[in-house]
Amino acid sequence: MKRWLCRLTPIAWLIALAVLALLSWQAVANEQGGQYERFGNWEVHYIAFPSTMLTPEIANAYNVRRSGSRGVVNISVLDAEQEGKPGQRVSISGYALNNLGQRQNLSFRRFIEEPAIYYIAEVSHVNEDRLRFFITINHGDRSEELRFVHTFYRD
Repeated sequence: MKRWLCRLTPIAWLIALAVLALLSWQAVANEQGGQYERFGNWEVHYIAFPSTMLTPEIANAYNVRRSGSRGVVNISVLDAEQEGKPGQRVSISGYALNNLGQRQNLSFRRFIEEPAIYYIAEVSHVNEDRLRFFITINHGDRSEELRFVHTFYRD
């Protein structure tokens, strides 16, 4: 194994897995027009993927339950106007709606690995569950809403 791979931290592995998920779901990315939204000077990057894409070690380290019926939502808010685009400390809340309109509140947890800051929530799903996500991002008196759709499949 390459030396630099051995030095990756658990959150770096999580990001690498998320990138792999993003690449394997190119059709979803095309449908959504990319995996980030721009709100003023914020770049809000997002991805949803099955929790089974995480290794047991990474899932354990970040207290994520691996299951064929659980997904992970990963949000990162960057300041597009600053060099290096440091992560922003914000407050994130949200919910997901399935095709029947059933609501599932999301509980986001913040992970800080300077300069990166990530917000992760788990979501349960059934096979071929098309979830609509409504994510509210707050910082001071500023509030933005990210909306996206993702279809989950059971392993």
